[in-house]
Amino acid sequence: MKDPKAGDAVGGRKRFLLAGGGTGGHIYPALSIARELLSRYPGAQMLFIGGRRGLEGELIPREGFAFKAIAVSGFERRLSLDTLVTAARAGWGVAQSLSIVARFSPDAAIGTGGYASGPAMLAASMLGVPVLIHEQNVVPGAANRMLSGRASIVAISWEESRKYLKRPATAVLTGNPVRPELLTATREEGLRAFGLDGSRPVVLAFGGSQGSDSINRAFIGALPALLTLGNAQFVLATGKDKFEESVALARDAGVPTAISSDGIARAGRGDIIIMPYIYNMPQALACADLALARSGAITLAELAVRGVPAVLVPHPNVPDNVQERNARAMESRGAARVVLDRELEPAALAGIIGSLISDPGARRAMGAASRSAGIPDAGRRAADCVERIMRRAAQ
Repeated sequence: MKDPKAGDAVGGRKRFLLAGGGTGGHIYPALSIARELLSRYPGAQMLFIGGRRGLEGELIPREGFAFKAIAVSGFERRLSLDTLVTAARAGWGVAQSLSIVARFSPDAAIGTGGYASGPAMLAASMLGVPVLIHEQNVVPGAANRMLSGRASIVAISWEESRKYLKRPATAVLTGNPVRPELLTATREEGLRAFGLDGSRPVVLAFGGSQGSDSINRAFIGALPALLTLGNAQFVLATGKDKFEESVALARDAGVPTAISSDGIARAGRGDIIIMPYIYNMPQALACADLALARSGAITLAELAVRGVPAVLVPHPNVPDNVQERNARAMESRGAARVVLDRELEPAALAGIIGSLISDPGARRAMGAASRSAGIPDAGRRAADCVERIMRRAAQ
């Protein structure tokens, strides 16, 4: 194997295998690491492995990367016939991955979690390829916990993750990579994009790409009380399939909104905007003074690098309760307040948001704590780890 130092990037023609999928939380970090490696090794070959039915099968090719699908699915937490079928499928996925890895002959393999990551990284390690595992959440997922004993380095996003690993000494704190435009967007750009007043605080509420019924209902129910404060502006992303219902709820709550020609509901006085989806999230976060959100790994990484204080509502139905553990990690740093989904109701939410709107000092302190938890150069750090495991393999 050739010496994989950065200086030989042009002539080296490196090959990198990446795997991770099922959700954007696993896919986007892999894409960020791939782009950082391409910037160091122009002309490098990138091959992604993923599931046949996951989001990766659509997203990875759209981003211009080669993609191979393998048979894979998630395990149930109890023994059943379906579990045995899944185990057999996982075995076939490992066999497929062994064939793909052997033919591709990568210089390094990078796994970012999700069901497809397990067979691909296991196959790579069996064939002697140096493996980097990247974990986004406080509590590593099942695939990463299993693989942590075989990985050369486990890149973690939280110091708290070390104790869950089979070999804690292999862990390196890199953070969770975020989109570069998130770091460069300015508050002024965000205010212009949404038509907001820079002299008044902006509260941004969203429940992930699909939206959240519980966040939508509680936030809209809290709006009448919040509007009595008189000085804040509110932006809510409902999720595309929840938009019309949310607009109707706002009207029923006495919050007059009208859907404009751009398909966005706006209050006549300009202090409330209800959108199906926010396509320009970097600009939205750049102008947000407070966020109400779920606590997925990508969401928290983006809030942190922007230093946005947050009220976090962990999704209640995720494996290992990882969203609450993520949220509690931010809360322990002083960067967020946590409200459990089962406790989310308009009056309590209005009290929490209202107190933060009225206390700029508290928001500044939370924002500083949030920013201190962020790692803006996470993609660079992860790529540094990839280079480190290649150098070790070359010795």
